[in-house]
Amino acid sequence: MRRIILSPDAKADIRSTIRWYQRTDPNLALRFKLETRATLRRIAQFPYQFPLIEGTFRRARLKRFPYAIFFYVGKDRVVIRTVVHKRRADSVWMDRGRGHG
Repeated sequence: MRRIILSPDAKADIRSTIRWYQRTDPNLALRFKLETRATLRRIAQFPYQFPLIEGTFRRARLKRFPYAIFFYVGKDRVVIRTVVHKRRADSVWMDRGRGHG
């Protein structure tokens, strides 16, 4: 299993989404948090099961929420670049650039 590294952008994405759901429905916030963790575990265990999006970047979609996790696989780690709503995925992805780091 690879170690998961969350970029500062990914951490901010997760926090802001949890806050948004918290205002709407605290139960949804908890479910989002749990599903995100479960998806991160799947990424850590089987990163190559997720499709390549561009270059070395892959995308994992959450099952019950309209969000995707964009990441790349390193030798012993997986770097999570962003966690974004599917309607914003393309614009956020382009704004943040496609470089590693």
